[in-house]
Amino acid sequence: MKKSVKILVIIAAAVLLAAVSNYFITGWYNIIPWVIAALLVGWLSDTRLNSIICGVVFGYVLFLVYIWLGYNGKTDSGSMVKFVLFDLGFSLVGGAAGVVGALIGNWLKGIV
Repeated sequence: MKKSVKILVIIAAAVLLAAVSNYFITGWYNIIPWVIAALLVGWLSDTRLNSIICGVVFGYVLFLVYIWLGYNGKTDSGSMVKFVLFDLGFSLVGGAAGVVGALIGNWLKGIV
């Protein structure tokens, strides 16, 4: 599969998983499908570098969409700017988490 198509599939999967997690799974345990998906991203990656790239894209988009869907605050422009900046910044944590999950998944593929 071409790299660009793979990235688009990962983005679509992250958006879908974030929406499902936001609307159907409540509580801290929505992390369980996120971890499984991140491990699968790493498992399905060809190389370690590819798993890093796919993992960061998956984690960033997942956090970005999940936080965006959960916003119930004010709609004035000042509050929205602060929220968008927070969302973009905190999604970097999601990117880091996605890398860790994808690298573990890639590592597990080598063991099994």
